[in-house]
Amino acid sequence: MFNILNGVYLQIIQQPLEMPVLAVMISSVTMTIFAITLCITWKTTKENTRATYAQLLRSFHEDLTKRLEKNTILQTTEDCERYANDYLNTLDEIAFLTLKGKIPTEIGTYLRRFFGYGLIIIDWYDKMIHDDFGRIAKINWPNNFEFCKKYDIQKNCDDKLPKIMQDFNKKED
Repeated sequence: MFNILNGVYLQIIQQPLEMPVLAVMISSVTMTIFAITLCITWKTTKENTRATYAQLLRSFHEDLTKRLEKNTILQTTEDCERYANDYLNTLDEIAFLTLKGKIPTEIGTYLRRFFGYGLIIIDWYDKMIHDDFGRIAKINWPNNFEFCKKYDIQKNCDDKLPKIMQDFNKKED
């Protein structure tokens, strides 16, 4: 078997190659190398994108968690308002990026519980200000509301506002 293949190979090498055949062979080799390079580049880009999204998700989660941890140091109404504004601003950024397709939808929906807590904060604001804050909030954080509506995000009854914010609402009642 090897002798037969060796004989055929020697016959092919001894014959002069015509220009069109040589061009086709070179083109085929070039296209094969290009296809392999393209596949490797695509795979590397996909892995890098996954790593970037994982880092982004981790960053959003840490940022929101740190904001929630700040609720223990709230002492004044202004502190509460700043806490609420910062929290809602962060949610609006995430909602904007998700709705505009800049990040995968899964990142935003993974953080849905944070969005539910944001709705509780908006209710607190509405009760605290007595000035139809819900309308103002829809102007200030439109992406947050659109995101919550699109992905049917609801308040979670287990989520509670910081004690100072709850006490403020009790004083107002």
